[in-house]
Amino acid sequence: MKGLPSLGWAVTVLFAVALVSVSGRSLAQQPRVTHYVDDYAGAFSPDGSAIVYQRSFSSARYGVDTHPVGNRAVVRVMRADGSRKRVVRHAGAKFENDPSFSPDGRSILFVRNDRIFLMRRNGRGAHAVRRDTLAQACPRFSPDGSKISFWRGRRGTGAYFVMNADGTSLRRIGPPSLNEVPWGCPSWFPDSTRVVFARLFNLYVAAIDGSSVEQITHGDNVFYRPSVSPDGRLIVCDGVGRRTGYGLILMFADGTGISQITTGQDEIDNDAGASWSPDGRQIVFSGYRGRFEGAGIYVVNRDGSGLRRLSNFRR
Repeated sequence: MKGLPSLGWAVTVLFAVALVSVSGRSLAQQPRVTHYVDDYAGAFSPDGSAIVYQRSFSSARYGVDTHPVGNRAVVRVMRADGSRKRVVRHAGAKFENDPSFSPDGRSILFVRNDRIFLMRRNGRGAHAVRRDTLAQACPRFSPDGSKISFWRGRRGTGAYFVMNADGTSLRRIGPPSLNEVPWGCPSWFPDSTRVVFARLFNLYVAAIDGSSVEQITHGDNVFYRPSVSPDGRLIVCDGVGRRTGYGLILMFADGTGISQITTGQDEIDNDAGASWSPDGRQIVFSGYRGRFEGAGIYVVNRDGSGLRRLSNFRR
């Protein structure tokens, strides 16, 4: 997806910055540079009044970079109607991404430079949840606030884990055969005992105590980044329908009743990173549309109606 976080790196933008010296070159020899601003992966606050999301800044040098190279990423918060946007920025932090609210709405969970952090809603008191030698990505609180699910590993390989909210009692989700690059953040069911996650284009439901893992989708469709509705009855994800193409896909929690509610332009300009409003009526996601430049945050009703763009109005 153009500018959107790599599927292999958890829906968060984990860029490797390549610096090429241009000293001594004439102006004509220096590559043209295109700058990008993209908004990703919004999440509602528990009371539905606000949305937290990630803004990423990247650039690409014509004839040098095959993909945009990340420069920085910041956490932003806005009202649910798209008004009163503000940046939650910390000095010295280059990449802060993949934010979501705690169940009580008082804190924001996010990733800073490959480590999971927690901060108060106003940006103060940021601290690492768990110190680790491995990279961490896509953290999500359980609905009861007692645990955090996340991905942990190295560039090409890793696994999904859960831990207590204070970073203790690390436990792997699923058997070793599910060792995998991340295909999206695990999403919790309301009972806080199960999560759904994507692996090799299909969705799986796993008990966090390790007792069971069940594949719930099969066939020719492609599924990424699932999100469970607040009542646990539905799952929305992004992917590719066999007949309908790219977009957001809705299904029952057992993997049946699959339908598509949005349409992305193609594999590059797709919709992604969907999550639910607290009342289950709306879905927030990031995507590209028409006259707008760069990815923006959108909301849509769960039946696909009422699509609105909330951020990144660059044209």
